[in-house]
Amino acid sequence: MNKKGLLIVFGVIAFVTGGLAAAGQMVKSSEEASPSFTGEYSVGADGTLAYVTESDGIQTLHVAVGEGGSRHVYIADDSKEIWAPVFNGEDELAFVETTGYPDAPEGEQEFQLEYSDVRTVSVEGGEPETVLQVRGVITDLVNDPARERWIVNGIHLHTDEKPEEGFIPYSSGLYTLRPDGSFEEIRSFDTYSPGSLQISEDGEKMLMILADDFENATPDSMFEATERIYEMEIDQPEEMAVVSDEAKDIPVSEVAAVDENRLLYQTIMNYGEGGTFEYDFVWYDRGAKEEGDRLHINEAVQETQLGDDDTWLYYVKRSRKSDQTEVFELFRYDLESGEEEKVKLPHLNQPSANDSTIGHFL
Repeated sequence: MNKKGLLIVFGVIAFVTGGLAAAGQMVKSSEEASPSFTGEYSVGADGTLAYVTESDGIQTLHVAVGEGGSRHVYIADDSKEIWAPVFNGEDELAFVETTGYPDAPEGEQEFQLEYSDVRTVSVEGGEPETVLQVRGVITDLVNDPARERWIVNGIHLHTDEKPEEGFIPYSSGLYTLRPDGSFEEIRSFDTYSPGSLQISEDGEKMLMILADDFENATPDSMFEATERIYEMEIDQPEEMAVVSDEAKDIPVSEVAAVDENRLLYQTIMNYGEGGTFEYDFVWYDRGAKEEGDRLHINEAVQETQLGDDDTWLYYVKRSRKSDQTEVFELFRYDLESGEEEKVKLPHLNQPSANDSTIGHFL
């Protein structure tokens, strides 16, 4: 082939390669611009959903309305995240707006330098109200309608404006928060933070998941600890009773209280057998301390919630794309029929990062 022919061939290759690169960049830009579900949601009365999306680094709280529609009710400030939305009755949402976890390796994180706010907003949108502003990271917000309060879970929470300096050993705490801003500690936990919080209908007790060495954790004990379900008397927080089977050393990672005696919890079905862990939910009888049938979801899920009528179990599945981007999808499981279905979340176009309403009401 002569020199002119080679130049033509290389020119075609360069054109095609450039075109593919441009097309790939357009697809990537389109994906980044499209709102994506963050994994944060809440189920209200009659199955009404509140959920959080992110687009171009900005997070937005939505409420699903009508057939396939949704309403923006709050847009977070740039660099902040919306966590733990929860319905307060039918007309209001509470949620956490936070700077999130410190961007530092474990053992060097200074949680006390972060900020977290608890806000409320009407499901119709409008001006939000700030109930609490603290230093630290609020991780969970649980509604307690029986006592007209919320239960707050967080790391290094403090109402002082000026934080302590330097690294502080990890500790978390549970608190009560009332609509007037009254904020009181229930109890603290060194080393661990309780998870999968569930409050009883009368507001007297809480279920949670904790490692069984939480009262006296050491570097050695943490390698042998087992995550179990505990129940705590809120007015007597030192009274912690094990609910799951103490004879089993298989960890539990999610729990949902169906009624006073029946639980659903996620555990590992092939623990100790080697290979990839097989996760599933199983029924559990508290009185007999016996496991029952499994649901056959057959994979690990997170952020479990029961619908108001206790017939639907909601949860989030997390996966990764080839570029390691995390993808969150919401599912629900019909406890009567045993059928699972993916929940389609309406995603409206979000305002741009330059929108003047960011961090304020819509």
